[in-house]
Amino acid sequence: MKGSKGFSLLELLVVVAILGILVAIALPRYFDAVADAKRNAQRTNIAIIRTSLEYYRNKNNKYPLSIDEFNQFLTSTVYFSETPTCPYNNLTYSGVASIPATWTPNNAHELYYTGTALSYTLSYTAP
Repeated sequence: MKGSKGFSLLELLVVVAILGILVAIALPRYFDAVADAKRNAQRTNIAIIRTSLEYYRNKNNKYPLSIDEFNQFLTSTVYFSETPTCPYNNLTYSGVASIPATWTPNNAHELYYTGTALSYTLSYTAP
């Protein structure tokens, strides 16, 4: 069948195998890049929140003293041009008073905050 038009089964199998190898190499790298981007976005958001906390202290001569005050701070348009959201679940950040014993990806938006007039502690978890 030297004069036939088209591809043989062997040629098609080789092309499919090559495509499979390329996909097997590319997909893990893609998912790693997405995870790195989310991790970097989380770090950037925390840095912005920390900078805004300093602005809050300069304006009010104290850091937020309670979780309610901290949550109001997070949603304030005075300190943020837009409300910061968690890159892992697209929920707005919220403050909680204590770190739970178990962590789940659903609470990546929770910031563990304690504050006094002169200092604060801000922790977060990330997948």
